Amino acid sequence: MDTAARLLIHPSDDPQPFTSEVIDIDESWIRLSSTEFYPTGGGQPNDIGIIRFDGKESSVIDVKGRNEVMHLVNGEIPPVGTIVEGVIDSERRTILARMHTAQHLASALAHENWGGVTVGNQIGIESTRIDIQFEDRDTFDPQQLIEYMNDAIKANHTVKMDNRSLDELKADPMVRIDLNRIPNVSSLRVIDIDSIDVCPCAGTHVESTGVIPRVVLDRVKSKGSGKLRVSYCFE
Repeated sequence: MDTAARLLIHPSDDPQPFTSEVIDIDESWIRLSSTEFYPTGGGQPNDIGIIRFDGKESSVIDVKGRNEVMHLVNGEIPPVGTIVEGVIDSERRTILARMHTAQHLASALAHENWGGVTVGNQIGIESTRIDIQFEDRDTFDPQQLIEYMNDAIKANHTVKMDNRSLDELKADPMVRIDLNRIPNVSSLRVIDIDSIDVCPCAGTHVESTGVIPRVVLDRVKSKGSGKLRVSYCFE
């Protein structure tokens, strides 16, 4: 089983090269003994990059899976037992880490100010969207949400990572998501944005909100009774 090395790393922007060993091959997909490539999941797209081995270089164009993360390789496939250097596309990862942390701000602030509950999200390079359910969506002001987000960005709140039990999270009033959908495992990776949000999350994040660019409202779309899809992008 893979050791998800990426889960141990915070902050996750500006990733550095890492070394691992090829332990399985399935056609053009390879599995490594440990990996820092992010697989598609939690609304966040996968990393891309390259692997280097024996003086050669192949592209990693897709990454998927949870416990057993597989990497789709375009180019020569290194044999099982090969030691490889993984190089993640740093620009893409950094944008996604900033977008994902901004999404935590958006979800928390929508809940705090309008009682909105995030029921879906899709992190993107150009734009990120969140689906928010309201008891009365007519009270919601999307432009005010953006202003609250930019205030939190400017305040440069610390973003921390730790591990907590499900019982600890249920007792924390800063947790705003429905924990009934979370599996009852012994320990959960948690992202804590100082005084704003606590959320179990396996995604990539920045060290402080101050590194996130100012956000602007992209669009707002109705998604049915009480639900709005709010999209934002970086200025």
